[in-house]
Amino acid sequence: MARSDQRQTPANEEEEDLVDFLEPDQLAVDRSRPVPRYPLAARTRVLLWVLRVFVLVVGAMVIYTFFSQLS
Repeated sequence: MARSDQRQTPANEEEEDLVDFLEPDQLAVDRSRPVPRYPLAARTRVLLWVLRVFVLVVGAMVIYTFFSQLS
């Protein structure tokens, strides 16, 4: 999403031209480099943890309801 918002600079165009000439296995090696973790604000990290806990609680509720309805 952010990449499409950026304007094409000559450096990006040159990099894309270079990628076009790579063999498939070279491209796979180039794309398999690890991407560094994006620094998140403290509020965002807290919200993500709240979301994780929410998913676990809802999952437990679904499992409990499923097994309670079997009887």
